[in-house]
Amino acid sequence: MTETAAERYRELTALATAAGKEMRKHEREIAKELGEQVAKGNQRKEESEQTRDELVSEVKGLWKAAMQVVWDERWLRSSGVPAPDRSAPDATPMESRIAVHEAYDALRTAITKPRLPLGRRRK
Repeated sequence: MTETAAERYRELTALATAAGKEMRKHEREIAKELGEQVAKGNQRKEESEQTRDELVSEVKGLWKAAMQVVWDERWLRSSGVPAPDRSAPDATPMESRIAVHEAYDALRTAITKPRLPLGRRRK
């Protein structure tokens, strides 16, 4: 069975067409998967930004509360909310919340603890 050039050409173009269709189908599937990954990434980013904003708001609130606790301590000078410490170790938002609350509780305990009277002598 001898194949003519025209038959061989039709066979090859049919194979190329089928391969092209298969490749386009595969690319559409990959594009869909990538689109889903981008959407998930954007959602995670938005959730992270919301968590960050909530944490910043909470820290500012605790800072104001701390300033009220130390208001009567005239020797203790304070400015506004300090800048973030970039050298601090990485922590999850929950770990950060716990650390800030523990620091606030420690400050409140230290300030409100009864003090020994200094500068008074017994007679």
